[in-house]
Amino acid sequence: MNLIRSGCLAAFVALASVLSPAQAEDDYPVGTVSSMWWPQNMFGSYRHWDQIFAVRTIARGGAVSPLEVGEPLAEFTYDYRGRSRTIADYMERNRVTGLLAIHDGVIRLEQYAHGADETSLFASQSVAKSIVSTLVGRAIHDGLIASVTAPLDRYVPELARSGYAGVPIEAALQMSSGIAFSEDYDDPNSAVSRMWELAGERHRRPINDFLFDYAAQSPPGKVYNYAGADTQVLGMLLTVVSGMPLADYTSQALWKPLGMEADGSWMVDSEEDSAMEIAFTGVSARLRDYGRFGLLMAQDGLWEGERLLPDGWVAQATVPSSPQLLPGELYYGYPLGYQYQWWTLPWGDGVFTAQGVNGQFVYVDPANKLVLVQTAVWRDWWDEDAENEFYAIAKALDARLNAAP
Repeated sequence: MNLIRSGCLAAFVALASVLSPAQAEDDYPVGTVSSMWWPQNMFGSYRHWDQIFAVRTIARGGAVSPLEVGEPLAEFTYDYRGRSRTIADYMERNRVTGLLAIHDGVIRLEQYAHGADETSLFASQSVAKSIVSTLVGRAIHDGLIASVTAPLDRYVPELARSGYAGVPIEAALQMSSGIAFSEDYDDPNSAVSRMWELAGERHRRPINDFLFDYAAQSPPGKVYNYAGADTQVLGMLLTVVSGMPLADYTSQALWKPLGMEADGSWMVDSEEDSAMEIAFTGVSARLRDYGRFGLLMAQDGLWEGERLLPDGWVAQATVPSSPQLLPGELYYGYPLGYQYQWWTLPWGDGVFTAQGVNGQFVYVDPANKLVLVQTAVWRDWWDEDAENEFYAIAKALDARLNAAP
């Protein structure tokens, strides 16, 4: 296990001599727990999460899985709001630090900005939720979990004295556990803010202890309520059934089999050996390694001829199976749907995406063999106009790359 904690700018200065020029650039300072969200500090902070928070390493191993680099897209433009636009302009306006397009297994677009480069580790926020979902699929494949219909407390008996008593694994995957939980990042007293502050920032309380605070308020599987606690309980489940920390199981189940090119990291709730990962956020990785993760999903859980996920898992995890999860039913006026901690898109043939606040995406279009990864530091938690512009780029790439010769 590798834990690092250094929340001061002095640590950044001390490390600057061993970082790449882009990482050590003075124009992109790394903040502290209290200053990392300042707009001028977000670029550096999102690339150096381990200098602000405690993390556990997600170790890579073995040979790197090669990603072929194809012919760059010449003069690629896209239309948005009646104007022809360029990728460079898009990245500048929307504070995008990395953009990677992989088509049919070949890199066709890879650009970095705002001090980032191909060696940068990018914090991906709630993309971690989609990773946790995929780990549940892998645990089923490994024989550690029988089925998503099993109740959580079958594997984690202490949950029988919580609001998760009797809740099926699937209900937590669908953010439909029925527990009372508030996910409001601007309210310091919301449930998610208290978890973040007391476990993630201050290390005052173990993250899993919060799971026993929340009562059931609706039957499981009936009401969608986006709740970081539902991902956290899945992280707890995975830790118990695998017998190892979540980052270590991620290494064994995904990082090593996928031939990731660099170690990743996962934010944890203390500097102790017993630390637990903040399962709903806090994964950092290289842009290309997020691309490899997307490719696994685009290839129906197959990697270099080896099945890593159960047959049919990708469809099961990305096609809404309950009325409250259908596109347009999650929030008033919002067109996306949801399934197993993946967002589903109302166009194409089975298109889905991982999302994280401030502009993180792993967009997967299996039918058109397209994976599009974005890292960014939007000023707001979420920006629907910037989100829609990202989708415009994805659609334009699909049209360009799949055009008849």
